[in-house]
Amino acid sequence: MRLAALALLCLLPATARSQEVPPTVSMQGWRPTLTLGGGDVVLQPSLRFDLDGGTFWDQPQNDGQPRRFDGGFNVRRARLGVQGTVLRDFTYNVTWQFEPDPGKQFDWASVYLMDGWIAYSGLPWVTFRVGAFTPLNTLDYSGSSFETLFMERASIINIAASIATGDSRYGAGAELHSDRLFGAFYATDGVSTTRDDGNQRGLAGRVAALAVDTEEVKLLVGGSASYQFQPGTSGNATIRLRDYPQLRLSPLQLLNTGSMPADAASAIGPELSGTVGKLLFQGEYQRIQVDRTNGTNPIFQGYYLSLAYPLIGQARRYDSHRAVWTRPHFAELDPAQGHWGYLELATRYSSANLFDGAVRGGHQTIWGTALNWYPFRALRASVEYQVGQITLDGPNRGFQSIGVRLSVAL
Repeated sequence: MRLAALALLCLLPATARSQEVPPTVSMQGWRPTLTLGGGDVVLQPSLRFDLDGGTFWDQPQNDGQPRRFDGGFNVRRARLGVQGTVLRDFTYNVTWQFEPDPGKQFDWASVYLMDGWIAYSGLPWVTFRVGAFTPLNTLDYSGSSFETLFMERASIINIAASIATGDSRYGAGAELHSDRLFGAFYATDGVSTTRDDGNQRGLAGRVAALAVDTEEVKLLVGGSASYQFQPGTSGNATIRLRDYPQLRLSPLQLLNTGSMPADAASAIGPELSGTVGKLLFQGEYQRIQVDRTNGTNPIFQGYYLSLAYPLIGQARRYDSHRAVWTRPHFAELDPAQGHWGYLELATRYSSANLFDGAVRGGHQTIWGTALNWYPFRALRASVEYQVGQITLDGPNRGFQSIGVRLSVAL
């Protein structure tokens, strides 16, 4: 699986050399496109840059400890790569990430392969994929982070994804899709952007069905599951569940189980989403179980519920290839023509409970609201307000926050 990118680099020049048609350069939207061999090889540069800023307040310090969420600025994503097709039926993506972790400075040692995959899509109903990629597991992770309703996915979804899926996961699998039905199934390994977990082994899948599809009402029902049967951290096999307060400006993660020696872990849960007129509703629940080596099997759980409504533009549309609700087609910013892009208002309540028995990872609840503006298809500006509460064994931690993001995706 990890040789997919290398195999691709070998295939590209071999394919190009076999053609005699002159290369052409064109523009596809905002992206320049190089076409070789009359279309047998297509190369497009890809760029993603997210700059976040914000502040936290209303954080009591009645325990006398300086553990507080810090505000400031953070390069949330800085990625550069190349994508395209080979022999028309093979798609590929090779992307490197350059962003530092929250609270850290850029370091060349932290540059990792973000995506390095190749997929066969020559059949109309299935795509086969291998390499390092983001599996289409859970509703929130099946969609692009450029199109999520909030700056960050709900904490319980990030935690569940850490079991066997999430960003930059080495794996191989198949994604089946029709107008109404969707299924994705993978065998997974470690994460390309994390050291010392290359020995992980897992399985994951998601199914969804568009149960109602009328002009006014659409309803998508489904569920996801993942299972890590071989933890891959160095030394003794451990599993650690944790997340930020749905805003990555501070390195502090109070929602944190600590490292648990474990033999396996699993996550499973249903999803429900759809549209009523222009209103989008979306929710997921996840139940996570860790099989610890001491014989105990703590169970953690959480969910989120969200609503979104377009203030400018049409309702989000259903993408059957990923079973997600993506942005509608819209006229880009042109005030002279009365075009203002796409603007939506969203609200979400989320809960992630990492308490069970001797494991005291905390219970985080957050209510938030966000305003997302896409003046152009490749540009997003977001502002988000949150009110959160983290219940701990010690003094609880409440907070309020405001986050802003400027995002470019080419």
